[in-house]
Amino acid sequence: SDIQKMNESLEELGEPCKTILKDFYVYKLNMEQISEKFGYTNADNAKTQKYKCLQRLKRRFFED
Repeated sequence: SDIQKMNESLEELGEPCKTILKDFYVYKLNMEQISEKFGYTNADNAKTQKYKCLQRLKRRFFED
């Protein structure tokens, strides 16, 4: 299923991507909370990282 595939793709991404994306989309944390949790200097840096993670996830998900 797509859910299964998404979870596998997430696992393959590893950290911090896996947790950032889960925190944002599953646990609904905001960028401020995520940047504090991961020690980013500001929310913009966390946002940039989340964007990069999302791009990587999409590439993995749509590869097959």
